[in-house]
Amino acid sequence: MARLSGPFIPAIEDTAARRLRVVGAADAAMARPTITVLHVGDTPEDTFLIGRLVGALPSFSATFIAAGTREAALSALSRQPCDVVLCEFWMAGRTTMALIDEIKAVADVPVILISALDNDDIELIGRRAGADGLLTKSDLAVAPLDRVFSTLLQRRPAPRHDAASMLRALMANLYAAGLALRPERDGEPAADRKAGRAALVRSIADLEAASRFGASVQRFDAIPFFVDAVKKQNLRAEARGAVNFLAPSLPLPIETSPTLYADLVEGFLAEAGDAAAAGGVATVSLRAASGRLVATVRPLGGETIAGDGEARAAAAERRLLIEGLARACGGTLAFSAADGHVLAVPLRLSHPI
Repeated sequence: MARLSGPFIPAIEDTAARRLRVVGAADAAMARPTITVLHVGDTPEDTFLIGRLVGALPSFSATFIAAGTREAALSALSRQPCDVVLCEFWMAGRTTMALIDEIKAVADVPVILISALDNDDIELIGRRAGADGLLTKSDLAVAPLDRVFSTLLQRRPAPRHDAASMLRALMANLYAAGLALRPERDGEPAADRKAGRAALVRSIADLEAASRFGASVQRFDAIPFFVDAVKKQNLRAEARGAVNFLAPSLPLPIETSPTLYADLVEGFLAEAGDAAAAGGVATVSLRAASGRLVATVRPLGGETIAGDGEARAAAAERRLLIEGLARACGGTLAFSAADGHVLAVPLRLSHPI
């Protein structure tokens, strides 16, 4: 599925649309805009396929550049301007989130992630890392690429110099240190690992908190966000499993940034969606206690973390990001296989933001 950070861009499926031509008022062919597309990936077969698709775009006259390594990608961007970067999510045994930050530092260019998985975790992580869209390999075709490029290049965002870019820089440092994907390393004491992880979470929380300035903090009902997120996870499960949620009968007013809160709820309930998508059942409960909104997810059956390396890495990073979001909202988050995953967020802010 092709996704951008803005409005959803549907794939063109009918044959006529795949033969799309750009025409003028007199039905004469118009000159196609010239663009340069950089593909960053280390699988020659993928590079060959994407090069063929880019060369067949009906709306653009595209120059295709391939980079099989981080160094080659940064070198290509430094030598000549590119209009779009198509970046594989997984390359050389690790995710490319740090590379996205380096690309954004070198050039003001939109980056579209490409992944074999149609995974909400990857979309969330990519968006937080600064990617402008997600395109799954099952959706790779001329028409979807043409539509995504047409929309993306028309709505180029202004360069961001805010807390989000600070967060991307932190994630780059985190990946460079290898801490996100290696929770256990030979010879490293468990206490040191725990302290390092806590420091990273605090740093992410500080940056997320900075982004709350001007983030339109509001007072609203907390329950509909959970209702919507549960529906999304049940759709994701496709009847293999289920996420059960009995919404409280009375509203639960909460005071925070709706944007941060929406990301927090959706990421937290992805744990329930993991179990449901694997054929299990997850129960979500929500209550108010001691001035805090307390949400609990109890998975039953089904693997909560997928088995392949790409999905495990994405799930690990998702947890780290959600912990940071919880702290940014003044709350706490604990993942427990025995007692369920518990999120606690204050109903009222204790200080102005």
